Amino acid sequence: MTALGPDSRPRLAPGVRLRHDGVRDAWVLLAPETIIDANPVAVEIIRRLTGDATLAEVVDDLAGAFTAERSLIEADVRALLDKMIGKGLVEP
Repeated sequence: MTALGPDSRPRLAPGVRLRHDGVRDAWVLLAPETIIDANPVAVEIIRRLTGDATLAEVVDDLAGAFTAERSLIEADVRALLDKMIGKGLVEP
């Protein structure tokens, strides 16, 4: 699990952007010298990583938008953030 607390405000690191690739009709995460395909679940999470919303607010927003249990959503969000923080794609 990430060391992020519920009041943390995660955001994409400088130079990292979520963009829709019209040629492939797919969402991709653009980082310096890197393009990462983003699956639909990741896109929903990444869209909310603005630095304005807290981690708890991101999870609550996702829980309101989808039918999964909040605890499962939080686990998925934290797992993705662990990977993204480790790769320097997200700032806690």
